[in-house]
Amino acid sequence: MDLPPSVLDTKRSLVRWFALSFGLLSEHESRSTILDVLDALFHFQLSRKASPTTNELLAHLRAGEKKIDEKLLRYHLKRLIDVGLLERKKGKLSFVTDPRAERSDLVAGFRHNIGEPLKDSVQRISLALEKVVEKYRK
Repeated sequence: MDLPPSVLDTKRSLVRWFALSFGLLSEHESRSTILDVLDALFHFQLSRKASPTTNELLAHLRAGEKKIDEKLLRYHLKRLIDVGLLERKKGKLSFVTDPRAERSDLVAGFRHNIGEPLKDSVQRISLALEKVVEKYRK
C-alpha cells in the first residue's frame, strides 16, 4: 500500500494508514472505533509510557468525545491480540515486543512478531507456488 507524503502530516492519518495497511479497516469503512482504540493505545504506550488495563482504556476513550461501548472495545482488543499486534500480561495491554530490543521499541516488536512470521509464510507460499507451476507444466 502506498504511503503518500500527506499521510505523514497528522497522527490520525498515520493511525488510519496503519489500520488500513494491516487490514484492520477497509478503505471505504465509515466506522472508526478501531482508530480510536489504536490512538488510545499509542497514547498510553508512547506518551505516558504505560501499559493500560481495559478499564483504563475505556475511561480514557470515554473522557473525550468518544462514547465507546465496553463490549466493542473488548472486541477490538481481542482482534488486535489475535492478529499479533497486542499482548495482555497481568491485565495490562501493550504492543508486542521483541525480546532482544527495548520494551518501548514498537518497530522492533512489530518486525519480530509480525515481519518474521510473514517472511516465513511468504517463503512457504513461494515454495508451494513453485510446486504448483511444476505440477501444471508436466
